[in-house]
Amino acid sequence: MTSAQLVSALRTVGVAPGQTVYVAAGLAGLATTADPARLVLEALRTVVGPSGTLVMPSFHPGFRYQGVFDVTGTPSRSGILSELFRTGPDTRRTWAPPFNPVCAEGLDAAAIAGISSPTAFGPGSVFDHLVEIGATVLLLGSSFHDGVAHVHWLEERHDVPYRTWQEVSGEVRLAGEVLTRSWQCHVRRPGVDLHAGVVGEVLESAGAIRRTDVGLTRISAFTLDHFKEVLDPWFARNRECMVLH
Repeated sequence: MTSAQLVSALRTVGVAPGQTVYVAAGLAGLATTADPARLVLEALRTVVGPSGTLVMPSFHPGFRYQGVFDVTGTPSRSGILSELFRTGPDTRRTWAPPFNPVCAEGLDAAAIAGISSPTAFGPGSVFDHLVEIGATVLLLGSSFHDGVAHVHWLEERHDVPYRTWQEVSGEVRLAGEVLTRSWQCHVRRPGVDLHAGVVGEVLESAGAIRRTDVGLTRISAFTLDHFKEVLDPWFARNRECMVLH
């Protein structure tokens, strides 16, 4: 895959200058490409331009068990591209809550990095903010189940019965200061298995997802305006749709 091919594919699925784009990526299909993470990152920067903003997960699920998060030093557990993005000189990272931080680069990066909330996906969270501004979700070599974190926004919003709230406390290392804080984490009840594929099928059937393939890599995108319009009322009637029986 060349940079030009990737840029063309991103434009085909609707990614454009000035957008805020949340990116979830799996690079297995680019295994034969030299430095695939850097190739993808540069293509993304080219397409959104200086007036756009890139956002990626840089999750740290270990905070629930280890209780320590360093906003600049803790690696991302969200893939190779996410970790490369995190270490960029112009990237900013959220820290509240510290188990689901994101990184941002671009025009609105500082504003996004300044968002803090008591839960990861509830009102006032980064993910709620992305819905409010109608950001684009881009899946690059990633499935709906693996890449669309906003299904958890639906779960919190509609208070699904298969999750419960757990208080998570620990230390956050921030600009030389150590803060001790607590957050609420929406955890699955024991014995519950989930798959988000059915939610993606509903969104696709509404014509909201644009797709193209470049080599072995599938690229998909949709706006969170469409996500909310289609799925918010549907999920309210089907709160247990993701539970595997």
